[in-house]
Amino acid sequence: MSNMEWINEYMANAERLILENRVDEGVSILHSLLYEEPGYAGLHNHIGWAHLYFRNDCAQAELHFRAAIGFDATFAPPYLHLGTLYNRLGHYTNARDHFERGLACEGANRPALFEGIALTWEMQREFRRAIRFYKEALAASAGPEFNQLNEGISRCRRKRWVLMFF
Repeated sequence: MSNMEWINEYMANAERLILENRVDEGVSILHSLLYEEPGYAGLHNHIGWAHLYFRNDCAQAELHFRAAIGFDATFAPPYLHLGTLYNRLGHYTNARDHFERGLACEGANRPALFEGIALTWEMQREFRRAIRFYKEALAASAGPEFNQLNEGISRCRRKRWVLMFF
């Protein structure tokens, strides 16, 4: 078993614990793995994921996503998560920048990245641009997110119509 295989097994176990609502146990395992592989981008991404989505600790999430990118700038997931973090904080330009950088990475989740860009435009009331990126996400998609993306387009059209009168 190679070095990365064993650490990936531990990370999968930690992820399972986190998803079972045993967040502290899972995060503890992830943090202990930093002593073994402090420069592993996937590990930092997992830690950032746990902090963002399960602990609501934006500072720690940002720290680990940035570390993941620093250790492997071609690894796509931290760009998606960091963009999501910045969207939540209302830092739309930073969010868009990270989503766009993620699109350049091999194996990127293109529908999710395009959807993130669309959300930045939607939150800035740039509905035509948002619709364009929701359509890009639809074009890149072959999965179950079709309805969600289609709803994004419909929502932007409704907002554009309603806000014309305000």
